Amino acid sequence: MKFSVAVKGADVSKDIGCCDTFLIFEEKRGRIIMRQIIENPGYKPDLLPGFLDRLKIEAILCGSMDELTMQVFTSKGINVVTGVSGNADRIADQYAITSKKQANMKSCLQPMPKVLVSCRGLNGENNVLAVGYCGNCSYDPPMVMVGIVPTRYSYQMVKESGCFVVNLVDKSYRETFDYLGSHSKRDGDKLTAMNVRLQDGKKVNAPILPDCPVNIECKVVDSIVTGSHEMFIGRIEYVHADAKFVDLEGNIDFSQIDFI
Repeated sequence: MKFSVAVKGADVSKDIGCCDTFLIFEEKRGRIIMRQIIENPGYKPDLLPGFLDRLKIEAILCGSMDELTMQVFTSKGINVVTGVSGNADRIADQYAITSKKQANMKSCLQPMPKVLVSCRGLNGENNVLAVGYCGNCSYDPPMVMVGIVPTRYSYQMVKESGCFVVNLVDKSYRETFDYLGSHSKRDGDKLTAMNVRLQDGKKVNAPILPDCPVNIECKVVDSIVTGSHEMFIGRIEYVHADAKFVDLEGNIDFSQIDFI
């Protein structure tokens, strides 16, 4: 990204109309890789924005700017940052580190949860899949939601049975998590291959993974297709947790769990 700083002496100019020069910087991954000084070509509301636009400048930093000039800069796609003061080079270094760029929109909410969803088909077949789109969606009543791509092997199981279990995974289960998340049951019995232990749920017709520290039994109460995924909203029917993580009031101390 290329940006410019209006300069008076060695500092950022208090007003763009009275600056002596412009410093042109090029930034890459938060570091300045190019610095250039150019003379002020003359202050006119339409002259300066066009001049910097031809230099492919994306942002201009200064102390203040009148409304008309700001509008012209904006119309050129140049971001205006005012209220800036201090040494111009130091300000440029700070801006390079903190400036915003357009980023990939896919799965941009991070970190993504690492959970395993277990389910059971109407024919009694069990399966487990790794799910990245998962979160709380209500506390009264307590509900969570999980997103499953319709082409996944487990999708129809959850769709028909109307229930699932969210299993929170710790680091001791990483190898199993990675395997279950990278293999489909269409290609073989991955549960047997990893010696996955299953246990019947107490409230729903789906298995829990007793080797995971927390297991959340859910009954599907609604779903919505959001695009690539169908988000199944599950009312929490029962929560299993390893006894060492549960206090006398039933609260889980999640800080004691070494999550992946």
